[in-house]
Amino acid sequence: MSWAADVRPVTDNRHPIADPEQSTRSARLGLLSGVAAIVLWSFTAALVCLGADAMGVWAFLAVAALTGGGLQMGLRRAYHGELRSAVSLPSRLWAVTIFGFVLYGVIYPLAVALAGSEAERCGVNLINYLWPPLTVVCGVLWVPPTRFRPVLGLAIALALGGTVLANAGPIRAAWGDLGRADGVWTAASVLPYLLALIGAVVWAIYSSLLARWRRWCRHYNTSAIGLVMVGLIAGLVAFGTESGGSGLTGIGLLAAVLCGLGPQCGGYMLWELALVRADVKTLGLLGAMTPILSTLWLCLLLRFLPGYELILAAILVSGAVVLSTRS
Repeated sequence: MSWAADVRPVTDNRHPIADPEQSTRSARLGLLSGVAAIVLWSFTAALVCLGADAMGVWAFLAVAALTGGGLQMGLRRAYHGELRSAVSLPSRLWAVTIFGFVLYGVIYPLAVALAGSEAERCGVNLINYLWPPLTVVCGVLWVPPTRFRPVLGLAIALALGGTVLANAGPIRAAWGDLGRADGVWTAASVLPYLLALIGAVVWAIYSSLLARWRRWCRHYNTSAIGLVMVGLIAGLVAFGTESGGSGLTGIGLLAAVLCGLGPQCGGYMLWELALVRADVKTLGLLGAMTPILSTLWLCLLLRFLPGYELILAAILVSGAVVLSTRS
């Protein structure tokens, strides 16, 4: 294309008329980027299970997060020509990054890895997807002019119903244990579910605060330094234990590197690209694919045939994502 073909008509010397064709291309690029990010994120639970089983959850998380964070730093330096916006954050943004992004980045993989059976891992993973409706709830509280609508209440009901249905088997087993003379809920059996629920709440708070501060915090990048901090914390824990670093070979290391390159680096970067080009509501509706895709990959990896309860649960949670976005 010649230079002359790229000249756009103007109404005056300051305000060019937007090129409709270019705007359409930009919107399509944003939409494709959003779809790619969602697909990459959907592999997270499967890669966590594969890597954590092979090399330990802390060693896996250290390699994956440092790979993703380091690559993000390098790409940001190459693309933006600076790293200040990624490492020199305002105090409020530092606080929400540490207690939001970093905490979620640690406890969500830990919750999936600690779950005992294949069915429990799928159920724990779906608990994580309570965060979209919870984000809207936090937005109603903190992000003006967001208001509560009846459809949000329906979204929350669907999300809760889906997570209960996904964990119907473990819930029945735990309830039966309590009926025995010596039956108790052990910390090991409850901890994965508790961590997943805390992770959903933490990510919802993190997301809503960024939305509240979007006028100024959009000029900073939190995921790069957040991933580096997650990797450093996980690395200290891994090498502080007897098994730390013992599985840094083979399939575990491959899963960790793929998780760092895909969901953690590519997913976040593509999502940021999508947010500035595509319609946010459309992206939110596309996000409803994530619980279904994530459950599908997890079942395929674990060679676990899901029952109707798990399939229906994934559909209910996805429906909750759609409704919470529309609200």
